[in-house]
Amino acid sequence: MNRYIVGILLVILSGICYGFTPVLAVYAYQGGATVSEYVFLRYVVASAVYLLYITIYKRNIFSMLGTIPVVLLLAAGTSQAVAAYLYMSAVKSISAGLAAVLFYTYILWVAVWGFVFNKERLKLSGIAGVALALIGLVMVVGVSWGKICTIGIFMGLAAALALSGFVMTSNGAMKKLEPIAASAFICILTAAPLFLLGSATGTLNYQMSTVAWLACVATGIFTSIALFAFMAGMKLVGSTTASVLCTAEPVTAVVFSALLLSQKMSALQLFGGLVILIGAVLVVTSKRQPDAGDVQLSKVRDS
Repeated sequence: MNRYIVGILLVILSGICYGFTPVLAVYAYQGGATVSEYVFLRYVVASAVYLLYITIYKRNIFSMLGTIPVVLLLAAGTSQAVAAYLYMSAVKSISAGLAAVLFYTYILWVAVWGFVFNKERLKLSGIAGVALALIGLVMVVGVSWGKICTIGIFMGLAAALALSGFVMTSNGAMKKLEPIAASAFICILTAAPLFLLGSATGTLNYQMSTVAWLACVATGIFTSIALFAFMAGMKLVGSTTASVLCTAEPVTAVVFSALLLSQKMSALQLFGGLVILIGAVLVVTSKRQPDAGDVQLSKVRDS
């Protein structure tokens, strides 16, 4: 199968797995979990999954510890921790729909950083695709303007900026590490600052129900799959395309909220999902895919 198509499928899988996070958060919060506990345990479980896999199947990764790009990984982990905490905190100050829309403006930042640092150029159809994806996102999540405060809007936008930093720094780390190694190190370096923050604020008490614990473990497992799929997919399709394809996340969240939490989907939400799909297709097709001849030539040059 064409490597570009594989990358597209991996990123879509990533978005679907990430889409379970807000749904599981409802169960965790109902069971007494705090934002700090949910976000921290999410990355602790994901880190444990990676370490278990590496210990069994990829022990050679431990021999690479002296050559890992520490600065890039630390920047990626810290950026992801900040983005996750700010996003979950923004939901408490503004509506979940508005928070999601503000958070996904990171797509625009990634497109800008990709052009500035990686020379990733989009055709006019690609730019239109990014715009359509954001418009479709508004339709899917819905926006209630009745619950607005300045700090909530600021946290939503800051979370978007932080996540764009995560995408770009992790993309840089991927040039020196294989996806599973980069995912493991980034996850550990995401959990560390979240632990420090939770400890400093006294919000890591772990006084929650069994259902909440199960929700935290489940979201950690989904996160381990999602992060690896995103890393591997981004390596094949580029940061901008990967970011747009990850709009599968809010679509998944809305669908499973309807199925599991009895939240009905409107015709506007269904149409918004179609608009996101059209936008993603435009972005994907705006970039030239390497054909078989290019791949063979690249192999000859590498050899």
